[in-house]
Amino acid sequence: MFLGFLLAAALTRLPILHRAVLDWDESLYFLMAAQWRAGHLPYTTIWDNKPIGIYAIFAVFQSFIPGIAAIRIASMVCVGLLAAVVARITEKITQHRAAGLAAGVVLVAASLSNDGLSANTELFMACFTAAAVLAALHRAPGTLVGVLLGLAFMVKYVALFEAPVVGLLLLYERRHLAAPWRTAFGLAVGFVVPVALAGLVYAHAGLLGLWWEDSVLSNLRRAASPAAPGALLYALQTQALRWGPLYAGALALIACAARRQAFLAAWVLAGLAGACAARSFYDHYFLQMLPVLCVIAGYWLARLAGRPALRAVLLLVVLAPLAWAGRTALAQASGPDAPAEAAAALNEAGARSLYVFDTQPVIYALTGLTPPTRYVLPSELIGPTLPAVAGVDPAAEVARILNAQPEYILRRRTPSANENPALIDMLNADLAAHYTRWGQFPGIDAYVIKPGR
Repeated sequence: MFLGFLLAAALTRLPILHRAVLDWDESLYFLMAAQWRAGHLPYTTIWDNKPIGIYAIFAVFQSFIPGIAAIRIASMVCVGLLAAVVARITEKITQHRAAGLAAGVVLVAASLSNDGLSANTELFMACFTAAAVLAALHRAPGTLVGVLLGLAFMVKYVALFEAPVVGLLLLYERRHLAAPWRTAFGLAVGFVVPVALAGLVYAHAGLLGLWWEDSVLSNLRRAASPAAPGALLYALQTQALRWGPLYAGALALIACAARRQAFLAAWVLAGLAGACAARSFYDHYFLQMLPVLCVIAGYWLARLAGRPALRAVLLLVVLAPLAWAGRTALAQASGPDAPAEAAAALNEAGARSLYVFDTQPVIYALTGLTPPTRYVLPSELIGPTLPAVAGVDPAAEVARILNAQPEYILRRRTPSANENPALIDMLNADLAAHYTRWGQFPGIDAYVIKPGR
């Protein structure tokens, strides 16, 4: 089953196999993983506020797959595995194999939208969460389920919202097999193991304070940041267009939930709480809900097992918007690959140093050049929210970078409305005084330092 879903994931994602970047965050994870493989623990040379799980996953795939294809193949494997696990969960709950297979197909289709094409943390986190659910349904030992939940937590901390629901499911499933306190103790111990191992690695390196500041405290600051105006309305509209029937199925299940479906209802609500916790409502945040939404779709299909015509209609109603949304996402990812073009030109010119001001930081990876700052994601310096989260003085950091006189500077041709205007003025003044325009790529202007500088 896994191989079948893996093939489906690979075929649907083949057009973007070598795409340089699909989302800002994946470039950051790619760079962090590469630095780790070079001997630098996460957070030491590059700043980010994610737990270390996603960097570990990227580093594993980078170790045997060259270039950007590493994270694209990692995503394919993740989707194939998640679809297989969702199919097994659905089959276990419904006792209907065809419904399980349909749920897996729905997941592969749905994963193409809501930024699911990019190698975002939510899909990888969902793999561990769904595996924990499947293990709980099979009455696995509490320690195993706890470890799976702990691994999900170490990929993205919002797994914490779903963990109690999965833990209660395991306690219910094992109620006749062992004393509840033993199962609960195993869950707690297993959950703590991945977190404790990460802490021990940093403590051994004398960097426990750095890990705590960047990976924990910064997330508390991020959670306290104000929500973007209009973000909630945008999320409601886009989710209705892309995954509307999946959400409708979940609402219908909650409205008529019997005891047998109480777990699915609780899983939906926990996943929704996790997706909305940061109040940013980015598209990829809702990927966290994909496993339970697809299981519920399979549940309704199983309810129509004796009515093949209605079941076919329901499957069509579910798949049609998913296919449209996936096709749209693939089309949007098929335009000019500007970062790859810029990186190729820099490589041909033999560039020795580079500052990517407000375009894609994956260009550092494509050129093999060392970023001149820990804050490689542009929004960490020139955005409205992340400088405070990162605890950096953006004006001082940009001034330090420009004073170091990088040989090349890359910037967007049209700055984003969210960029700090004072830093834009600082860059413009430095470019006018010390640089000349060297090249243009789709949406990107490149500058080279004047001779003699």
